[in-house]
Amino acid sequence: MNNSMRTFYGWFTFLGLVIGGLVILGYYRDEYREWKQYQHRFIQEEIRRATTPQQKALAETTRVEVRQILLPELNRVDRCTTCHLAVEDPSYGGYPQPLAYHPLHEQHPFEKFGCTICHRGQGRAATGADAHGSVPHWDQPMLPMKYIQASCGQCHEAADNPAAPELARGQQVFETSGCRGCHKLGGVGGNIGSELDKVGARRSPEWLKQHFLTPSAVTPNSAMPPQKFSDADLDAIVLFMLSQTGESAPGYYASMKVIPSASQGQRLFLQKGCIGCHSIAGQGGKVGPALDDVGLRRAPEWMMQHFRDPQSVTPGTVMPKFGFTETEARALTEFLLHLRERNVVSSLPSLMNPVERGHEVYRKYGCAGCHGLDAKGGVPNPNAKTAEQVPGLIYVADGYTKSELNTRILKGQREIPALDPKRAPPPLYMPAWGAVIKDAELDDLVAYLVSLKPKGEDVGF
Repeated sequence: MNNSMRTFYGWFTFLGLVIGGLVILGYYRDEYREWKQYQHRFIQEEIRRATTPQQKALAETTRVEVRQILLPELNRVDRCTTCHLAVEDPSYGGYPQPLAYHPLHEQHPFEKFGCTICHRGQGRAATGADAHGSVPHWDQPMLPMKYIQASCGQCHEAADNPAAPELARGQQVFETSGCRGCHKLGGVGGNIGSELDKVGARRSPEWLKQHFLTPSAVTPNSAMPPQKFSDADLDAIVLFMLSQTGESAPGYYASMKVIPSASQGQRLFLQKGCIGCHSIAGQGGKVGPALDDVGLRRAPEWMMQHFRDPQSVTPGTVMPKFGFTETEARALTEFLLHLRERNVVSSLPSLMNPVERGHEVYRKYGCAGCHGLDAKGGVPNPNAKTAEQVPGLIYVADGYTKSELNTRILKGQREIPALDPKRAPPPLYMPAWGAVIKDAELDDLVAYLVSLKPKGEDVGF
C-alpha cells in the first residue's frame, strides 16, 4: 500500500470517527433536551401522585413531545406548555416552575389567548432562555411579574379594567404630569419629544425608569426635566409606557376593549356629546328627555335596544344611530342605571362648566408638562430669556386678549427668545395645536386660562 492510500484511509478513519462522534452528540443532545427533562419530571410526579391503577397507567403512557398552541388570528405559535405542563391543574398550586399551576387561567383560556400575548417572550422557542426572550435580537423579552399588567392594555381600556389597577394608575400619572405637552400618544400631544405609541416595544423597564429619573443620562442633551415621581408612581408610569407597543388586537380580542361599567359608560356619554341633547341634574340640552330618573322609567333591555337602534323603540326620534358595540351599549346602560347615585351625578356638572371643561382640556393636551399642574410654570428651559424656565400662566389674561390666546395656542411659538445668542437655543417651545384641538375645546381652554387670574384683579379686556 502506497503512502497516498495510507493517507486516504487515515483521513477516512478520522472523518468516520468525527461523524460518529457528532451522531452520538446529536443523539445525546436531543435525548436530554431541557424540555424533555421537564416532561419526564412531570410524568414521574404524575405517577407518584396516582391513587388508582388507571391514573398510574395514564401517567405512564403520557407522550414526551413538543406541545404548542396555534393562534392564527394573533399570528402566534406558543410552545410554552411544552415545559409548563401543569398550568391548568389546580392541584399543582404551590409547585415550583415550570410545573406550577397558572391561577385564573379560565379568564383567559390558553387555547384562545396562548401565553405570549400577556407574558411576551418568544413563543416558538423550545429552550428556557430563548422562550423567555432574554437573548440577542429579540425585542420583547418576558415581562417581569411586577409589570405584567402592561399587557392588559392590548385588549382593555387602561382606565377601566378592575383587574389592572396599576395600569390605570400609570395612565393617570401620565396624563396629570402633562407628558402629552411634549410627546404624542394615540395621535394626541406635542412634537417636542418622540412619539410614544411603540415605546413599550423598544425600551426595557430599566431604561424607562432611568429616563424618567435622569433623562439626559440615557438620552444625551434631552430637554426633558427629571421627574420627581414617588416610587409607586414611577413604577406605575413605567408599566403604562410598557403597555404602549403599537399592537392592535384583532376581532374577538378588540371586542374586549371596553369592559361594561358605569365609569366607562360615563366616559362614552361625555365623549359622544350626549349632554348636548339630554340633561342631568338640570344641566345639558333640552332636545331629548332628562335622564336623571331614566333607570326608574326604562328597563335595561329597553335602554340597550335604544342604543343599538333608537328608531326601533322610539319611532320618529331625532337621536342618530351611533353604531355602538354591544359592550359600549351595555356600559352606557350601566351608567344610566347608576344615575340615582349621588357620586355619579355630582361628577358631571363640573364637566359641563366651561372653566372646568377647560381644565380638562389643559390636562388632556399635557399643558401641565411645561406650565405645571397649577399653571405656575417653573419647568427648566435652559437659555430661555424668561429666567431659563417655562413661564407660568396665572396672569396670562394680562398680556393676551382671548383672540390672541386662541392664535398662540393654534400656531404655537417655535422660536423662544434666547438669553445668550451664543449658547444653544432653549430646547422647549410652544407646539402648534391647530391640527389637533377642537374649536369647542379651544374655547373652553381659553376660558380656563383667563379664569386663572386671582379674583378681584381686573382682566385686561
